[in-house]
Amino acid sequence: MMPSLESYTAVETLQQMDGQQLTHIVSRALSEPVTLAQWHVTLLGGLNSSPMAGGVYKLSGTAVTANHTPKKWCVVVKILRSPEGMTMPDGTYITREMAEDRNHFGYWQRERLVAESGLLDELPAGLTAPRFLGTTHQTETECWLWQTCLGADDKWKWAEYREAAYRLGQWQARGQAAHTDHTWLSQNWMAGWVHGPLAGIFGIVEGMNGYQHPLLSAHFAPKELDTVRQLWADRQSYLDRLADLPQTLCHLDAHRGNLCWQGEKLALFDWAFVGTGAVGEELAAFIGATLLLDYLSVDEAEKLEQAAFAGYTAGLRAAGWQGDEALIWEAYRLVLALRYAPASISSMLRTDLQPEFAAEWEAQTGKPLREILAHRAELVRFYLSRLPLEEQVV
Repeated sequence: MMPSLESYTAVETLQQMDGQQLTHIVSRALSEPVTLAQWHVTLLGGLNSSPMAGGVYKLSGTAVTANHTPKKWCVVVKILRSPEGMTMPDGTYITREMAEDRNHFGYWQRERLVAESGLLDELPAGLTAPRFLGTTHQTETECWLWQTCLGADDKWKWAEYREAAYRLGQWQARGQAAHTDHTWLSQNWMAGWVHGPLAGIFGIVEGMNGYQHPLLSAHFAPKELDTVRQLWADRQSYLDRLADLPQTLCHLDAHRGNLCWQGEKLALFDWAFVGTGAVGEELAAFIGATLLLDYLSVDEAEKLEQAAFAGYTAGLRAAGWQGDEALIWEAYRLVLALRYAPASISSMLRTDLQPEFAAEWEAQTGKPLREILAHRAELVRFYLSRLPLEEQVV
């Protein structure tokens, strides 16, 4: 049986939160003292990203300044929850010691520490992040992270994808040495993902003999499923090679959904994974997750790839990076399929095992399940097509 994530929503709690506490946060957002008149809470998402997800919410309303001028306001709160006491999809019970491991790929307080550290104030010109408004600790295992509300941007043109990759390249040309004092930065993020959630996914698929499931047989040739099996068998070779490549500070989840143009600046959201990664590893999320989340179709994958590599490489060079461009491509290929192909296949299987999941997917996309699965299978084929040759890994 595929796991289902715990349902958790704080809409009612936020609607009824202490007015004085919220007034302080809104006053910081508006940069002047105000009195709140009313507010409304909207769930933006983030409930299904992990078993401990608390969600991201927008609070908006009206306030009155000291000279009785009405002002509209908007703030965002992300609820961070400790996984302590939870059982993960692979059956692992999370102890307090495990939950408080600062180097864990999914350390629950990392995003708070990023905001409080001032790390985001050091971003180069052209990059920005939502302004930090403070934290409120509800309990020892739940923290609310408050940020300014940034407006949504329009659908990106290809030049904007290229420019976004350029900005990431400029930033990541700096390397990692300047941030070694931040002990909470993730280390070997991809290895943590592979040995944690991905191991659970493969365990479930293999345990239910999923490779023989009619749904997969209908969408993949036997050779393609053999490639997925071999991908898992070779995982440690991929991780070892990735660790040998030049390293830098990475966001590690810089896909279209976590990026937004604010005038001439590119804003990055969701810093929960930030840490060391290979130069070029960021492009796996920039391309792979942007496609996975349907910001672009799989037919546009190669065009996105071309724009991303051209921009990222140009940004690195503009910032003085003198490394081998082939290593950028290698890092991308080592990560892309391993990070996204198995998760995509498991979501396909889940539609058969949990009809409610299939219905929700249809409702979200407005497409019939048949079309969704065919598109997802094409996406898996794209991921697998970028696997490095065996002699390039071993």
